[in-house]
Amino acid sequence: MLSGAGESGFLGMELSNYMYSKDASGEPYGLSILRKAIGMYELNHQIPAESSKVEVPFFRNDRRMLVGPEQEMYIYPLTECQDSMPWWKTAGKSAVQVAIGLDYKALVEYCMNNNKFLLKCKYDDAAVMDVFVKQFESEYDTFDFDEEHSRFSVRTKFFSMMYNACLELKDPALSDEKEWRIASFVSPQEADYVFKNGLIEPIEILKLPSSVLKSICIRANEHFELIISGILGLLEKEGFDPELIEIRKSALQ
Repeated sequence: MLSGAGESGFLGMELSNYMYSKDASGEPYGLSILRKAIGMYELNHQIPAESSKVEVPFFRNDRRMLVGPEQEMYIYPLTECQDSMPWWKTAGKSAVQVAIGLDYKALVEYCMNNNKFLLKCKYDDAAVMDVFVKQFESEYDTFDFDEEHSRFSVRTKFFSMMYNACLELKDPALSDEKEWRIASFVSPQEADYVFKNGLIEPIEILKLPSSVLKSICIRANEHFELIISGILGLLEKEGFDPELIEIRKSALQ
Protein backbone atom coordinates (compact mmCIF):
# COMPACT_ATOMS: atom_id res chain seq x y z
CA MET A 1 0.00 0.00 0.00
CA LEU A 2 2.85 2.39 0.75
CA SER A 3 5.05 1.56 -2.21
CA GLY A 4 2.38 0.60 -4.73
CA ALA A 5 0.81 4.01 -5.23
CA GLY A 6 3.22 5.07 -7.94
CA GLU A 7 3.51 8.62 -6.61
CA SER A 8 5.38 9.96 -3.61
CA GLY A 9 3.27 10.61 -0.55
CA PHE A 10 0.27 8.52 -1.57
CA LEU A 11 -1.27 5.43 -0.02
CA GLY A 12 -2.34 2.95 -2.68
CA MET A 13 -5.60 1.01 -2.20
CA GLU A 14 -6.96 -1.65 -4.54
CA LEU A 15 -10.75 -1.65 -4.55
CA SER A 16 -12.30 -4.99 -5.48
CA ASN A 17 -15.40 -5.49 -7.57
CA TYR A 18 -18.09 -6.33 -5.02
CA MET A 19 -19.47 -9.20 -7.08
CA TYR A 20 -16.13 -11.01 -6.77
CA SER A 21 -16.21 -10.94 -2.95
CA LYS A 22 -17.29 -13.71 -0.59
CA ASP A 23 -20.27 -11.57 0.44
CA ALA A 24 -21.59 -11.83 -3.11
CA SER A 25 -21.34 -15.61 -3.55
CA GLY A 26 -24.74 -16.86 -4.59
CA GLU A 27 -27.27 -14.07 -4.13
CA PRO A 28 -25.67 -11.37 -1.93
CA TYR A 29 -27.09 -11.27 1.58
CA GLY A 30 -28.46 -7.77 1.19
CA LEU A 31 -30.31 -8.63 -2.00
CA SER A 32 -31.93 -11.61 -0.28
CA ILE A 33 -33.30 -9.20 2.36
CA LEU A 34 -34.53 -6.85 -0.39
CA ARG A 35 -36.34 -9.78 -2.02
CA LYS A 36 -37.97 -10.65 1.31
CA ALA A 37 -39.07 -7.02 1.61
CA ILE A 38 -40.82 -7.28 -1.75
CA GLY A 39 -42.66 -10.34 -0.46
CA MET A 40 -43.56 -8.58 2.80
CA TYR A 41 -44.94 -5.56 0.91
CA GLU A 42 -47.04 -7.85 -1.30
CA LEU A 43 -48.33 -9.71 1.74
CA ASN A 44 -49.28 -6.44 3.46
CA HIS A 45 -51.14 -5.27 0.35
CA GLN A 46 -52.66 -8.66 -0.49
CA ILE A 47 -51.10 -8.74 -3.96
CA PRO A 48 -51.91 -12.10 -5.60
CA ALA A 49 -49.17 -14.57 -6.48
CA GLU A 50 -49.74 -14.22 -10.24
CA SER A 51 -48.86 -10.50 -9.95
CA SER A 52 -45.90 -10.98 -7.62
CA LYS A 53 -42.53 -9.33 -8.29
CA VAL A 54 -40.61 -11.43 -5.77
CA GLU A 55 -38.70 -13.19 -8.55
CA VAL A 56 -37.57 -9.98 -10.21
CA PRO A 57 -34.05 -10.58 -11.64
CA PHE A 58 -31.40 -8.45 -10.00
CA PHE A 59 -28.67 -9.37 -12.50
CA ARG A 60 -28.19 -8.96 -16.22
CA ASN A 61 -28.28 -12.04 -18.42
CA ASP A 62 -24.94 -13.89 -18.32
CA ARG A 63 -23.30 -11.08 -16.32
CA ARG A 64 -22.48 -10.80 -12.65
CA MET A 65 -23.68 -7.21 -12.82
CA LEU A 66 -26.81 -5.52 -11.51
CA VAL A 67 -29.52 -4.50 -13.93
CA GLY A 68 -29.79 -0.78 -14.49
CA PRO A 69 -26.99 1.73 -15.07
CA GLU A 70 -23.64 0.61 -16.50
CA GLN A 71 -22.01 0.97 -13.12
CA GLU A 72 -20.32 -1.71 -11.02
CA MET A 73 -19.61 -1.52 -7.29
CA TYR A 74 -16.03 -1.46 -5.99
CA ILE A 75 -15.22 -1.64 -2.30
CA TYR A 76 -12.36 -1.64 0.19
CA PRO A 77 -13.30 -3.08 3.60
CA LEU A 78 -12.27 -1.27 6.78
CA THR A 79 -12.99 -1.94 10.45
CA GLU A 80 -13.55 0.14 13.58
CA CYS A 81 -11.62 -2.43 15.62
CA GLN A 82 -8.43 -1.27 17.30
CA ASP A 83 -5.23 -3.32 17.65
CA SER A 84 -6.45 -4.82 20.95
CA MET A 85 -9.69 -6.13 19.44
CA PRO A 86 -10.53 -9.67 18.23
CA TRP A 87 -10.08 -8.46 14.64
CA TRP A 88 -6.45 -9.58 14.86
CA LYS A 89 -7.54 -13.18 15.24
CA THR A 90 -9.11 -13.11 11.79
CA ALA A 91 -6.47 -10.96 10.13
CA GLY A 92 -4.16 -13.87 9.38
CA LYS A 93 -1.77 -16.30 11.01
CA SER A 94 1.52 -14.95 9.69
CA ALA A 95 4.44 -14.34 12.02
CA VAL A 96 4.08 -10.59 11.55
CA GLN A 97 0.80 -8.69 11.27
CA VAL A 98 0.44 -5.04 10.36
CA ALA A 99 -2.65 -2.83 10.70
CA ILE A 100 -2.85 0.60 9.08
CA GLY A 101 -5.01 3.18 10.86
CA LEU A 102 -6.71 5.86 8.79
CA ASP A 103 -7.78 9.33 9.86
CA TYR A 104 -11.57 9.49 9.68
CA LYS A 105 -11.92 13.21 8.89
CA ALA A 106 -9.21 13.12 6.22
CA LEU A 107 -10.79 10.04 4.65
CA VAL A 108 -14.24 11.66 4.60
CA GLU A 109 -12.80 14.77 2.94
CA TYR A 110 -11.05 12.66 0.31
CA CYS A 111 -14.23 10.72 -0.48
CA MET A 112 -16.33 13.90 -0.76
CA ASN A 113 -13.84 15.51 -3.15
CA ASN A 114 -13.36 12.41 -5.33
CA ASN A 115 -16.89 11.05 -5.78
CA LYS A 116 -16.29 8.10 -3.43
CA PHE A 117 -18.45 6.92 -0.55
CA LEU A 118 -17.60 5.95 3.02
CA LEU A 119 -20.31 3.60 4.26
CA LYS A 120 -20.92 2.02 7.66
CA CYS A 121 -22.34 -1.48 7.31
CA LYS A 122 -25.70 -2.26 8.88
CA TYR A 123 -26.28 -5.54 10.71
CA ASP A 124 -29.94 -5.13 11.75
CA ASP A 125 -31.64 -6.78 8.81
CA ALA A 126 -35.12 -6.49 10.37
CA ALA A 127 -34.79 -2.70 10.62
CA VAL A 128 -33.42 -2.45 7.08
CA MET A 129 -36.19 -4.64 5.69
CA ASP A 130 -38.74 -2.38 7.41
CA VAL A 131 -37.18 0.61 5.63
CA PHE A 132 -37.35 -1.23 2.30
CA VAL A 133 -41.01 -2.14 2.81
CA LYS A 134 -41.82 1.53 3.47
CA GLN A 135 -39.87 2.59 0.37
CA PHE A 136 -41.96 0.23 -1.74
CA GLU A 137 -44.98 2.40 -0.96
CA SER A 138 -43.63 4.72 -3.64
CA GLU A 139 -41.30 2.40 -5.58
CA TYR A 140 -43.24 -0.84 -6.04
CA ASP A 141 -45.01 0.41 -9.17
CA THR A 142 -41.81 1.75 -10.78
CA PHE A 143 -40.31 -1.63 -11.70
CA ASP A 144 -41.55 -4.74 -13.46
CA PHE A 145 -40.14 -7.71 -15.37
CA ASP A 146 -40.88 -10.48 -17.85
CA GLU A 147 -39.07 -13.68 -18.74
CA GLU A 148 -36.41 -11.90 -20.76
CA HIS A 149 -35.98 -8.39 -19.39
CA SER A 150 -36.45 -6.23 -16.34
CA ARG A 151 -38.38 -3.02 -16.95
CA PHE A 152 -37.93 0.15 -14.95
CA SER A 153 -39.59 3.55 -14.88
CA VAL A 154 -37.29 6.54 -15.44
CA ARG A 155 -38.27 7.78 -11.99
CA THR A 156 -37.49 4.56 -10.12
CA LYS A 157 -35.21 4.50 -7.08
CA PHE A 158 -35.16 0.72 -7.12
CA PHE A 159 -31.59 0.83 -8.48
CA SER A 160 -30.48 2.70 -5.35
CA MET A 161 -32.24 0.14 -3.17
CA MET A 162 -30.28 -2.67 -4.86
CA TYR A 163 -26.98 -0.84 -4.45
CA ASN A 164 -27.72 -0.02 -0.79
CA ALA A 165 -28.70 -3.61 -0.08
CA CYS A 166 -25.39 -4.87 -1.48
CA LEU A 167 -23.04 -2.27 -0.04
CA GLU A 168 -24.47 -1.56 3.40
CA LEU A 169 -26.28 -4.64 4.67
CA LYS A 170 -24.37 -7.58 6.18
CA ASP A 171 -25.32 -10.74 8.03
CA PRO A 172 -25.95 -9.96 11.76
CA ALA A 173 -23.73 -12.95 12.61
CA LEU A 174 -20.78 -10.84 11.38
CA SER A 175 -21.56 -7.77 13.48
CA ASP A 176 -18.31 -8.09 15.48
CA GLU A 177 -16.44 -7.04 12.34
CA LYS A 178 -17.84 -3.49 12.62
CA GLU A 179 -17.13 -3.06 8.95
CA TRP A 180 -17.01 0.18 7.00
CA ARG A 181 -16.45 0.36 3.27
CA ILE A 182 -14.89 2.77 0.85
CA ALA A 183 -17.17 2.40 -2.17
CA SER A 184 -16.92 3.53 -5.75
CA PHE A 185 -18.99 3.11 -8.91
CA VAL A 186 -17.12 2.43 -12.14
CA SER A 187 -18.24 1.29 -15.58
CA PRO A 188 -16.64 -1.84 -17.10
CA GLN A 189 -14.89 0.39 -19.64
CA GLU A 190 -13.24 2.48 -16.90
CA ALA A 191 -12.05 -0.40 -14.69
CA ASP A 192 -8.60 -1.95 -14.56
CA TYR A 193 -8.30 -5.73 -14.89
CA VAL A 194 -5.92 -8.22 -13.27
CA PHE A 195 -5.53 -11.98 -13.53
CA LYS A 196 -6.00 -13.38 -10.03
CA ASN A 197 -6.93 -16.82 -8.66
CA GLY A 198 -7.69 -18.07 -12.14
CA LEU A 199 -10.10 -15.21 -12.85
CA ILE A 200 -9.91 -11.94 -14.73
CA GLU A 201 -10.98 -9.53 -12.02
CA PRO A 202 -11.88 -5.85 -12.44
CA ILE A 203 -10.34 -3.51 -9.87
CA GLU A 204 -9.98 0.19 -9.16
CA ILE A 205 -6.82 1.75 -7.74
CA LEU A 206 -7.16 4.67 -5.34
CA LYS A 207 -4.30 6.94 -4.34
CA LEU A 208 -5.09 8.35 -0.92
CA PRO A 209 -3.14 11.43 0.21
CA SER A 210 -0.59 11.09 3.00
CA SER A 211 -2.89 12.96 5.39
CA VAL A 212 -5.17 9.91 5.53
CA LEU A 213 -2.47 7.67 7.07
CA LYS A 214 -2.70 8.01 10.86
CA SER A 215 -1.01 5.00 12.46
CA ILE A 216 0.76 1.72 11.88
CA CYS A 217 0.50 -1.09 14.41
CA ILE A 218 2.79 -4.12 14.25
CA ARG A 219 2.16 -7.41 16.02
CA ALA A 220 4.96 -9.96 16.10
CA ASN A 221 6.74 -12.28 18.49
CA GLU A 222 10.18 -10.85 17.80
CA HIS A 223 12.29 -8.56 15.60
CA PHE A 224 10.20 -5.47 16.41
CA GLU A 225 13.14 -3.11 15.96
CA LEU A 226 14.01 -4.45 12.52
CA ILE A 227 10.39 -4.37 11.37
CA ILE A 228 9.85 -0.81 12.60
CA SER A 229 13.16 0.34 11.13
CA GLY A 230 12.18 -1.03 7.74
CA ILE A 231 8.75 0.61 7.87
CA LEU A 232 10.24 3.98 8.85
CA GLY A 233 12.70 3.75 5.97
CA LEU A 234 9.92 2.92 3.54
CA LEU A 235 7.82 5.83 4.80
CA GLU A 236 10.69 8.24 4.16
CA LYS A 237 11.39 6.77 0.71
CA GLU A 238 7.74 7.14 -0.35
CA GLY A 239 7.49 10.75 0.80
CA PHE A 240 5.65 10.33 4.12
CA ASP A 241 6.66 12.17 7.30
CA PRO A 242 7.32 9.45 9.92
CA GLU A 243 7.02 12.09 12.66
CA LEU A 244 3.31 12.49 11.89
CA ILE A 245 2.47 8.77 11.99
CA GLU A 246 2.05 6.83 15.21
CA ILE A 247 3.99 3.56 15.23
CA ARG A 248 2.77 1.02 17.80
CA LYS A 249 3.84 -2.50 18.63
CA SER A 250 2.35 -5.36 20.60
CA ALA A 251 3.09 -9.07 20.94
CA LEU A 252 1.03 -11.71 19.19
CA GLN A 253 -1.05 -13.87 21.52
